[in-house]
Amino acid sequence: MRANDLDCGLLSDVFSFTMIQEYAAVQLGLELGTYTHFIGSAHVNDTNAGRVKKVLNEADVRRHPQHFPFPAMPAGTNAGTITRLLELEELMRTNKVQYRAEDIARLDVDAYWQQVVLLFEVYRQIEHDETDTVSRDVLDALHPGLRWLLRHRWPACATTGAEQ
Repeated sequence: MRANDLDCGLLSDVFSFTMIQEYAAVQLGLELGTYTHFIGSAHVNDTNAGRVKKVLNEADVRRHPQHFPFPAMPAGTNAGTITRLLELEELMRTNKVQYRAEDIARLDVDAYWQQVVLLFEVYRQIEHDETDTVSRDVLDALHPGLRWLLRHRWPACATTGAEQ
């Protein structure tokens, strides 16, 4: 990379590039390798400095970092899988459907990808429902690491979920 905003760009790039790497490995039937991210120039925009300081302060006080191993992308993931996820995302982003956790568990997508659909439902509830919290069944169905991240991003919305 030529340059990365450490608060936004880096996070998005690393997630996107590692997801592409994992998808490519699955498609080619290869073992997942390592990822190295090179940056020519790293920066923090003034408008994000407060948020970056908050993250750094949290890292200073957290003595035991959280570790949530996440399963590998299923070998059966293909272009049809991605198309199906995009269809579900649009329906939920535009509030044309809403799901309970049990509905998502019955969808025609692997359990790995159901976690993504659960996150779409979290977003739908935050954006479209007139509620202060995300439904407990959806929160409880999320992978513990995703629940932890959600609690740190939208603490008020995640107070009804199982604590992890």
